[in-house]
Formats: sequence, C-alpha cells, structure tokens
Amino acid sequence: MVFVVLAAALVCLVSSWQVDALRRGGIVQPSYDRTFKCDLVERLPEPPELVIFGGSRALRFEPSAAEGLTGLHTFNFAVQNSRPEDAYAMARYLFWRAPSVKLRCFWALQATTLSDSPLHPGLLAEQRLNQFLPGYLLAEQREAGMRTEGRELNPDNEYSVRGLLVRNGYDMRLERGVSFEKTLRGYLAKMVPRAGSPGQYGQSRARTYFERTLKLFNLHDVEPVLVIMPYHPEALSAFRAVGWDEKEDAFKTYLESLRGEYRFHLLDYTELAAFRGDAGAFYDGSHVKAANARRILRRAVKDAPAAFR
Repeated sequence: MVFVVLAAALVCLVSSWQVDALRRGGIVQPSYDRTFKCDLVERLPEPPELVIFGGSRALRFEPSAAEGLTGLHTFNFAVQNSRPEDAYAMARYLFWRAPSVKLRCFWALQATTLSDSPLHPGLLAEQRLNQFLPGYLLAEQREAGMRTEGRELNPDNEYSVRGLLVRNGYDMRLERGVSFEKTLRGYLAKMVPRAGSPGQYGQSRARTYFERTLKLFNLHDVEPVLVIMPYHPEALSAFRAVGWDEKEDAFKTYLESLRGEYRFHLLDYTELAAFRGDAGAFYDGSHVKAANARRILRRAVKDAPAAFR
C-alpha cells in the first residue's frame, strides 16, 4: 500500500534531486542517471512490460506513446553513454524484480554502441545493477578510473515518472533563442572528426554482453526490437563523406550475422525516409525530439508487430 501511495504522490515531472531526496531522507547528494532510473523503477505502481534501452539519443521516447500503441506498461531506461553492459545489467535487474512478467525490449542502437569503452561510473556505483556483472570486470574498471567530470546527472533535468527526459539543456538552449543552425554547426565541428577517425576501442567485450542480452530476452521468449537510430540528413552526409559508412556497414553486417543464433527484429532507421522522419525534429545532428521519437515508435510497431504482443 505504501508503495502505491508513494508512486501516486509523485508529480508528473520529477527532477533528479527530487528522487534522490526521497531515497535519502531529504539529503540532496549528487547522483548518476543509472541510480536515478533504478529509483524510478522502484516507485512504479506496476513493473514494466516494455523497456526502452539506449543512450542519450533514446531519452525522448515517451512511455505514454509506446503504451498507446501497444497497450504495454512502458519504462524508458535509456541513460547517457549506454553500452551493452548497461543493458544487460538493467535487463537482469528488471527480470529479477518481476520474474513472472513478460518484458519486451525496444533497444535504440548506433555503431558506437558496440565499443569496449570504459564503463560509466554510474554503473560502477549502482549496486542494484552491477551485482549482475563479474567482480573482476568491476575491479578492473574501477582501477582504470574513468573520469567523472560531466558524468553526474544534471539536477535541472526533468523526467516523467516512467523515465522520459522531458526537459534538459537542449530545451533551455532553444528557450534562449539559440538557433538549430548554430547548434548543428557546433555539433558537426565536434563530431565529424570523430566520425572519420579510427575506432578508439575494440568490440569484443561489448559484443559479448550484447549477445548475452539478446540471449537473456530469448530465454524469456522475447524477441528484442533493435532500432538503428537516425541522423539529421546534413550530419549523415557529413559523416559519410569522411568514411562513416564503413563503420555503419561493419555494424550492420555484425547484427545480420547474429540472426541464426538469436531471435530479434532489426529495424534500420538510419535515414529519415525509413520512418517518415522530420528533419526539423532534431536537437542537433543525432538527438531526436519527441516528435521524431513518436514517428520511430509508430513505425517500429508497424514493422515488427509481433514483438509487442
């Protein structure tokens, strides 16, 4: 009864410090998005039947829109710099909390998802998630000491109680009158050199946990929906001009190679035409606004209806 009352008492929007304060008895402390999202999960009146995984590009997928399309109680578990290790730990956590619930999966991907980059400090700090990862990996990553500057959750961010990012710095920038053209120029200046550079990390560990996550869902009779996320047309053109298409092709070839071993739905929405996307519904070259997120969800349900039953 207390669980339901707490969930009902939360207003439609919550900031990161509000949930931290509830959990820590009113003492506001810095937090990471992994911890924040786990706190939200534990305040849900019922466990989710559909989970949205992904990085910052998946934060605008609205659980309410997904529920309207599928009838499934949905939670957005997207976090900054998400990697397969995050998704694996989150899936284990959700299955552990509600083993009798059939949990469907919508996973927003990009080529850099499969990177053996250092684990996010938020994953290393959150025991509810990292309990599902081997001790040697956690010890190794903690010793490596990934920098934490800029990794903590901004207390001004606003979320819905089901994990949707409703407002953050992108929205504040628009409110200040900063044009999309200026934001896109800054994005391209930063990201085009990265798109054209060789990959900094290998992919063996990431692929291992990616496949473990697919296997986990398959063992629960679920075929995850894997969505390759779109770019703004100008960004995609600029990326491909410096060799990004080679990384794209390698990523898609790898995903296709898994079809015989795992069951999943692969939806390639790299280009707007694939889901009737809107070039005006981006915050920058890659982060979609809610309008494009809705279009992606609608198309995904149409393209892979069996995955949402």
